[in-house]
Amino acid sequence: MMRVVITDSTAYLPDDYIKENNIKVVPLNVHLGNEVFKEGYYDNKTYYNRLRNEKIFPSTSQPAVGEFLEIYEQLKPGDEAFVIVLSAALSGTYQSAEMAKDLLKTDNIKIHLVDSKSAAIGLGFQIYKVQEMLDSNETTENIINEIYKIQQNGKLFFAVGNLEYLVRGGRVSHLSGFLGNILQMKPILTLEDGKISLHEKVRTSQKAYHKMMDYLITDIDKIEKISLLHVDALEELKILEEILRAHYTGPIVVTEPGPVIGSHVGPGTVGIAYY
Repeated sequence: MMRVVITDSTAYLPDDYIKENNIKVVPLNVHLGNEVFKEGYYDNKTYYNRLRNEKIFPSTSQPAVGEFLEIYEQLKPGDEAFVIVLSAALSGTYQSAEMAKDLLKTDNIKIHLVDSKSAAIGLGFQIYKVQEMLDSNETTENIINEIYKIQQNGKLFFAVGNLEYLVRGGRVSHLSGFLGNILQMKPILTLEDGKISLHEKVRTSQKAYHKMMDYLITDIDKIEKISLLHVDALEELKILEEILRAHYTGPIVVTEPGPVIGSHVGPGTVGIAYY
């Protein structure tokens, strides 16, 4: 019997980690002008350079049902799969995974399908914990309970470089995007029940970074993992890390979301995630 993790490309797991743990990854699609490609086709640097320099806005789409079904059909009777994917409120990926499960013509394979209610490292945190528990031969019940515990305790805050990406992607209202840019406001956004929502508005990037640290410091005594994330924003990331290091000396996971998430938040985005 084999127990495996299946996810989608928006977890942005390191390649060596994927190979080492035999994790199956289903890529989402990116639409850029007349070009359509699977996430991972372009490296982040190349893709974000195009976003900054070409006057085209991207869109994204979920994987086809058949892509999940193809992976499910590789499982053998008695196998168990934990399928953890991008928030169903942000993408139809969960729906594709669910439809594929319904099409699987066997009852001898256990598939536990989980809506992460998150994205990027928020999704990644759940996968890392599941894999850790699988390596320790934990029970399915304990693993599922731990996933929901991370979802309940996890937080993700981010500030975008330009609201236009979220506006065009339908993730915030056009009015909010217009006012935010005109007034040079820096909205701090978060994920609530898997949806992007406004957490607070401040005037400058520096204030946004300090505010995000304030949120973390409030929870610092009960935090297990911390990650800083950026979208083609290394200089901004360094500022955020300096602020964090004044309060925290433990390990920090630094990640850069790829084209799917980056297409919706845009270059210049930085954030913090923890649970």
